[in-house]
Amino acid sequence: MHPGLLILVLVLVGVGLLLAGVTIALMAWSLLHPPRMTDGKALWVLKRLSPADIGLAFEDLRFDVRDERGRPLRLAAWWIPHPNADGRCAVLIHGYADAKVGAIAWAPMWHAMGFNLLVPDLRAHGESEGSVCTAGYFERDDLSQILDELRESRPQDTREFVLFGVSMGAAVACATAANRTDVQAVVIDSPYVDFTIAAMAHMDRLGLPGRILQRPAIELAQWLTNANFDAVRTVGIMAKLPCPLLVIESENDSFISPADRARLAQAVEAHNPEHGPAELWTVPGAEHLAALSSDSAAYQERLKRFLTPLSVVTRR
Repeated sequence: MHPGLLILVLVLVGVGLLLAGVTIALMAWSLLHPPRMTDGKALWVLKRLSPADIGLAFEDLRFDVRDERGRPLRLAAWWIPHPNADGRCAVLIHGYADAKVGAIAWAPMWHAMGFNLLVPDLRAHGESEGSVCTAGYFERDDLSQILDELRESRPQDTREFVLFGVSMGAAVACATAANRTDVQAVVIDSPYVDFTIAAMAHMDRLGLPGRILQRPAIELAQWLTNANFDAVRTVGIMAKLPCPLLVIESENDSFISPADRARLAQAVEAHNPEHGPAELWTVPGAEHLAALSSDSAAYQERLKRFLTPLSVVTRR
């Protein structure tokens, strides 16, 4: 090969590797820094700013927890009381790049069933502090500290916890409940099998470079944060949950492949019956996070049917 041509080839290879490295770094950074749900965005997309906009009285709360390095981390939340809750508290956990203003879409239904509601912003989301999202790995500890603080400050209102999570919030709910003994039940809507698969599906939707760059980006994101996404794989935790579990999946959820659906079903079947029932409900025709809007009456009825034997529904 002519020396000049060889130099050109080496330069092009070097430039290509540099561009690939920069692309991987940018993808990892984007994955760890989801866009925040600001008031302007919430008003434009969701047509609401607070529980007051859907007719629910609420209180702003702030929780001072410690992050994985022992540094203070202030997390925001809404408290939505119910006069006849009798100690029942549902914790509504939003998904990736969302916030508590998104999670309150489910609040009227839970409130109508007689629950006090805690609706937090996860770290790096909404009004909470924190600069990086770790797919539930450190968020599970954040939420556990919040529950401890809430139970200490409002013991009569938090005798029974039910964790309800959507999408990434489902992973946070399962990972948190797995390390506690005071959660009466976990209900998850539109869960993904694990964050890596869901993240790559999202990258595909955005037209980002293929798997040859996506996987290194996810590995880099874990290395940068010292997180382990596999440790909070939803299907890996579901079978080990020490409490009853209800999984609500949307039939047309584009984040779940047929193989992933089978793995979700297997995880539900593997749940230890000694820890209570585990059920999987597939909502026909629904898209990701659209099961509630597809048929709200059937949704609430299914929840009641699941929770009634556990004594965590409205007592009238």
